[in-house]
Amino acid sequence: MIAIYTPYHSNRTKYVLDYIFEQQFGCGYVLLNLSEIKNTSAVIRINYSHQKLEGWIQILPNGLMEARGTDQLLPDFEIVNNRPVLFANESDLGFDILSAIFFCLSRYEEYQATELDQHQRFSYKQSVLHQNNYLQMPLVDVWINYLYSYLDALYPGVLTFKEGDIRIQPTIDIDAVFTYKGKGFKRQLGGFLRDLTKFKWSQLSKRVGVIFSSQQDPFDNFDYQLDVLKQAGIKANYFIQVGNYGSYDKNIQAQNPAFQSILKRLVAEGHEVGLHPSYASFLNQEMIANEKTILESIIERPVLKSRQHYLRFSLPQTYSDLIKLGIQHEYSMGYSEVPGFRASTSKPFYWYNLAIEESTTLELVPFSAMDVAYKEFMKFKPGETIKSTDLIRHQIHENKGSFCFVFHNESLSDYDTWLGWRSVFENWLKNEN
Repeated sequence: MIAIYTPYHSNRTKYVLDYIFEQQFGCGYVLLNLSEIKNTSAVIRINYSHQKLEGWIQILPNGLMEARGTDQLLPDFEIVNNRPVLFANESDLGFDILSAIFFCLSRYEEYQATELDQHQRFSYKQSVLHQNNYLQMPLVDVWINYLYSYLDALYPGVLTFKEGDIRIQPTIDIDAVFTYKGKGFKRQLGGFLRDLTKFKWSQLSKRVGVIFSSQQDPFDNFDYQLDVLKQAGIKANYFIQVGNYGSYDKNIQAQNPAFQSILKRLVAEGHEVGLHPSYASFLNQEMIANEKTILESIIERPVLKSRQHYLRFSLPQTYSDLIKLGIQHEYSMGYSEVPGFRASTSKPFYWYNLAIEESTTLELVPFSAMDVAYKEFMKFKPGETIKSTDLIRHQIHENKGSFCFVFHNESLSDYDTWLGWRSVFENWLKNEN
């Protein structure tokens, strides 16, 4: 059906062509050499070269697909045919769509980062998408749809767009399963003293009520979560932190029976349980492996999914380590400070390892909205958050994508500063389109 001529039969080229035609369009393609083009019977013919071919759609290469490493300068955005593009040129489409998609999905710019934030992460402020005000637009999805429309106009009815199976994907991080329960004497004493010295009387009262009577722990709101998810008919992905206590790792011990009971209940009700590697495990494969083993022993099944705590990952080491540990689906592709599309897509894609110039089997599942981003960093109220995400969700719907979002059991507590945020969670679960 689709023939593509190019002299650049690189791993990069195959990666992008597979993504476009197999994963998005759901059709096959054949990659041809110059000597083979006269014999093709393909209806759609695409020429990815500087050579002119009569009757072929031409996309002019800018050089990224035949290059190796990450030495090329970061590209600029230009407006072509009323849409923002990278690598604009005189192609029939107006830009090198293969290079543009590869740049975004490979996270090329993250390998060039010269400064990291306080958590040793690539900052959204360094992203060319943010710097050009396109972070909240799924440009890869837009370009894919543009290519489809362009081809469909020339060859009506030849292509059919492959619809995504999942439209709404809730993910819930469990950084600390309880607010007050299950902690040792030192942590409990420290909590009491902190509430007293800071005059947090309501928290102190709640702490006493939970520890010494039968009050429900605020973070233990799993009855609510599971009921709302059941009503929506949606299964969630839960990411569980089971590492040792530390400055940024606040969960109780994984051996706690109440903690284990909750995890087993999540599995029993059909939700997916993945690993939330501890903050301390950053770039420590052995520590992540140990935490994965602990979680697997509790839920009694393999752990195939993960999301980094604090979204703390470094390319290529973090993803390479996760592959070695048997992780197949990774959910860290987003930012905790702002909403948007870190890889410029709302759809899952496979990680391309620029360090060894190879596509991998690790599926990256991007998210576009996080509770913490709106409340803690943008200082939005629940109503403002719903309005803001309506714009993101509209773009996802228009581009046939998936709305993957992040919540925490803490933010679903309807307690203290998170009062009222359940309305956001319930809104995000609804398919308004």
